[in-house]
Amino acid sequence: MKNSGKLGIMLLAITLLVIAVIDISSDKQVDWTRSYDQRDKIPFGLYFTHTELPKILGDSTQVADFSSTNYSDIKKFLSGKEQATVLYIVNEFYEGKETIAELVAFVDRGGEVFISANSFPHELLDTLGLDMEYYYPQNFGEVWDVNDRPFALSNGTEAYYKDLEYPGFFYGLNAPETKKIGYFQTNEREMPNFLEIKRKNGRFLIHLEPLMFTNYYMLKQPNFLYAAAALRLISRKQVYWFDALLQDQNATRTPLRVLLQNAGLREAWYILLFGLLLFLLFRSKREQRAVPVIEPEPNLSKEFAKTIATLYYENGNPGNLVEKKIEYFLYELRTYYLIDILTLEEDGFAKHLSAKTGVALADCAALVALIIRYKNIRSSTDAELLTVNKQIEDFKNKANML
Repeated sequence: MKNSGKLGIMLLAITLLVIAVIDISSDKQVDWTRSYDQRDKIPFGLYFTHTELPKILGDSTQVADFSSTNYSDIKKFLSGKEQATVLYIVNEFYEGKETIAELVAFVDRGGEVFISANSFPHELLDTLGLDMEYYYPQNFGEVWDVNDRPFALSNGTEAYYKDLEYPGFFYGLNAPETKKIGYFQTNEREMPNFLEIKRKNGRFLIHLEPLMFTNYYMLKQPNFLYAAAALRLISRKQVYWFDALLQDQNATRTPLRVLLQNAGLREAWYILLFGLLLFLLFRSKREQRAVPVIEPEPNLSKEFAKTIATLYYENGNPGNLVEKKIEYFLYELRTYYLIDILTLEEDGFAKHLSAKTGVALADCAALVALIIRYKNIRSSTDAELLTVNKQIEDFKNKANML
């Protein structure tokens, strides 16, 4: 047990040492993945916006997350929430036509929907009477100067975004219920990228470029002012923010999600598991398997003899016992003294037996006569059985056979 404990401590120390070496030597590169996840603190995550949104909209604003966009679930979720705003900040808004129909019905009843995405499905654009495209330079080899392409809101707030090389824009805005509230400038033209679409009792706020709301830009003052001004167009005090990660069926749902999502913690977890595997492997080889205790077979000769005797006694046939007693005695004579018992009835047998055993000739002659008399008798009394038994036992005692 002491060796196993020492091995475990050594493996733990080695694991901690390997973790420290990996942590010190690893190149901590910045993760520029555009996750748009409310929990991510990477540059293009939404942690800052998700945390500060109540302050941006006012301290009385309440923000809650929702995840399911299943048709039946979204219908039930939106029911009775016409005084709230549903907020989407996602890479692509790819909901199905049933969900889109429920969102449109929600707006018609008085709800508000704010969507910021890089692309929208045809069903939504067609329902809202919109067309969109991406702005590309006529010469694809041309180098763009982001300082010549500001993004602006209708209230005059401006900001520049160096990562938006080919921004999206809307066109063909002829409907009176559609209002341009944001745009970017290029070649002295205003390209709409933020719209308000009123429908009956509610409205849609449709925004292109969700990158503007990520941590990287929200921590820069001009960009923060632009994004905050865009978010302040939300007019409701209850906001339901769509959580894309929970809706993703491939998202990690294990309680170890925090460990698995962090590169350093994930490596430490795997090393720890590997160390435990080595520990169990070495321990299984070092410790001897328990040997089962096998009890020896008990000696039941006495019980067996008692059982046989009881059967003979209950059978009530002493003659059979006399026969067995004589046969066993003759077997002992043949075994101990090598006497040929086939000559039992010959005249010289008693003399030969006396010479072999050292018992008086008269005793030997009397015993031989008794044996010859009862050897072939099938029926006898208890008294006769006792007589035969006594004579044989006395002879064995005199011949030292006991």
